[in-house]
Amino acid sequence: METEILIIGAGIIGASIARELSRYKASVTVVEKSPDSFTGQTKGSHGLVYSGRSLNMAFSLILKSVMAPGSPLWEPDSLKIRLGVEGYELFEPLVKRLGVPYQPAKGLIIARNDEELKGLKKLYEMADLMGIKEDVKWVDRHDVLAMEPKITQKVLAALYEDKWMKSIFPPEYAIANVENAKDNGVHFLYDTEVKGIRNLDGGFVIETTKGFIRSEFIVNAAGLYADKVADMAGARDEWGLVHNRTQMSLLDKRLNGDLFKSVTCIQAVPRPGFFEGIQLQVHGNPYVFCGGYNPTTDKEATETRREWFKENIEYGRRLMPAFSERDVITAFVGIRSFNTRDPEDHIIEFSRNHPKFLNAVIRLPGFSISAAVAKYIVNLLGNQGLHLVEKSNYNPIRKSMLRFAELSNDERDALIRRDPKFGHIVCRCETVTEGEIVEAIRRGARTVQGIQFRTRAGMGRCQRGFCGPRVVGILARELGIPPTEVTFKGAGSEILKYRSKELLY
Repeated sequence: METEILIIGAGIIGASIARELSRYKASVTVVEKSPDSFTGQTKGSHGLVYSGRSLNMAFSLILKSVMAPGSPLWEPDSLKIRLGVEGYELFEPLVKRLGVPYQPAKGLIIARNDEELKGLKKLYEMADLMGIKEDVKWVDRHDVLAMEPKITQKVLAALYEDKWMKSIFPPEYAIANVENAKDNGVHFLYDTEVKGIRNLDGGFVIETTKGFIRSEFIVNAAGLYADKVADMAGARDEWGLVHNRTQMSLLDKRLNGDLFKSVTCIQAVPRPGFFEGIQLQVHGNPYVFCGGYNPTTDKEATETRREWFKENIEYGRRLMPAFSERDVITAFVGIRSFNTRDPEDHIIEFSRNHPKFLNAVIRLPGFSISAAVAKYIVNLLGNQGLHLVEKSNYNPIRKSMLRFAELSNDERDALIRRDPKFGHIVCRCETVTEGEIVEAIRRGARTVQGIQFRTRAGMGRCQRGFCGPRVVGILARELGIPPTEVTFKGAGSEILKYRSKELLY
């Protein structure tokens, strides 16, 4: 097949670029080696979207000054800050058009000892330097405990911010970008791994596991594999990737309304290579992200470990002692990558050797800047010769997934009369119906995890204990495959190995 632009990688960055390009009369194809758009770094994100002018960005800048002494603290014209500011401004109008649930995030950064108190004062000074001091409130111990009675009694003071952060469920945002891009003509190829790239007549021929693709431009948004993809084309200009993993825990939704009173995110003053935080997710689960950056050379090393689980819970309870490990419903590992040329910034540039091969190597916070990165990259492509003509029939609106659990009883009755599948509850924990699962499959879900992240079936306390077999059955029926071919997240994760009693014959 032929395309003008080939995007490699369908995570949040690749999906955002595809959605932005779908506004124009251009042939755009996205290839993704996984069966869905959230299997890499996208899935492991905290889901906090924050501005380039926020305390979370101040975290990053102060840590940079520790890691690289003498570096300027505040560079408002740097790419990192500009994309951070622009991305946040674009975020709210975009998620409303895409039908993605979000909530304002109100945050406390706390100090529990003299050393952390010094760090808190540095953050407050940094807020002044960034011009956001009027949006940040210094809170003494008494007022912190009044705001959050379940917080640690060791708290000395805190900084409060409620203007520059939002919270989303990360896979939902990526999927929404993909669906809108598809509706506007972008072609997505999943389970399609790039195996080789060669130059041909000013463009490229890309060998994939599903055949050859010819493209004029390549955008390398392959995330953890961006270095490998660039090497295939000889397009890596003196940078590499290093990877770190951290284990995180999701708590039972029943704690919602009990654990937090006034805010949705509590963090400790950060230190290099270690962070501590508890956040209330947009769908109501408290989420513990405490631990160190554990280096790894294995891009797929997402197995959980007992020692990391203990560390996660121990440090989480140092922030809020009012939960225990019994409240944890699942744990998972997220991998973050940083480029070696400038770990504190992004690499968004055309290769010196190949002027139509664009590397988009993005460090966190990827979700905060994704919409701005997409616009920036489209402008770069236009400056490099891509003819950009806006479509007259471009549709910026994406209809969100229906949530049976959020409907009134009258709305539920009307829906069931129209389609009886909505009267069959498949997931009891999250009140997800068969009708929603069928709709998710129609929209592109091909795995149990694809159903989980689109509908929340299996995201509750029992973690698929009740609904898992039913979801497998619906996937098998709707996709026309045997149940033994249904996977959790792609090839190699088959849930059922044999039919009942098959080994007896």
